[in-house]
Amino acid sequence: MLGIIKKLVPTCIKQRIRLAQLRKRFGNNVYSVIPLTTRLGKDVAIGQAVEIFMDDVEIGDFSYINRYSQVYSGKIGKFCSIGYGVRIGLPEHPTDIVSTSPKIYRNIKSQDIKDVYSPPIIGNDVWIGANAIILQGVTVGDGAIVAAGAVVTKDVPPYAIVGGVPAKVIKYRFPDSIILKLLEIKWWDKPEEWILENV
Repeated sequence: MLGIIKKLVPTCIKQRIRLAQLRKRFGNNVYSVIPLTTRLGKDVAIGQAVEIFMDDVEIGDFSYINRYSQVYSGKIGKFCSIGYGVRIGLPEHPTDIVSTSPKIYRNIKSQDIKDVYSPPIIGNDVWIGANAIILQGVTVGDGAIVAAGAVVTKDVPPYAIVGGVPAKVIKYRFPDSIILKLLEIKWWDKPEEWILENV
């Protein structure tokens, strides 16, 4: 019965309810550009003027997204720190047809062009610096750091520090043996009490 009632409620009312819930949870800095279907984990913090565009965005527990960032698509893991003005999963255009203009390719049958929608995956405990750009189709490994202003066009290994345009590995945060141990422990999946006791 409740499902039938929910279907009868206009989308604009659902969005207002969702906005009220988010403002209650995060304060008045949340804007209505967060889709109703965005999956937010426990204690997610969203800054002022953050825009989330696609319906299938997921943000893991204890992650935060700072002001003026845009998440077009993708999955963000737990304990992630997203800086100011970051762009994640920007829309792309097909490059294998006569025009890159949406006016043209939106009228072409989908089987005639390659799929350009491939949401990025951001691992757990990732720090993305201010104004960085994460393109579609890439995976940023657990524990990685993306320097401010970097443009990530390829996968980032776990615990790597990358920077530049396009982003390249500068160094790793820890020796291989420690990285392997951290990936084995997966501390971000442990209960909160365990994390606080063992930090």
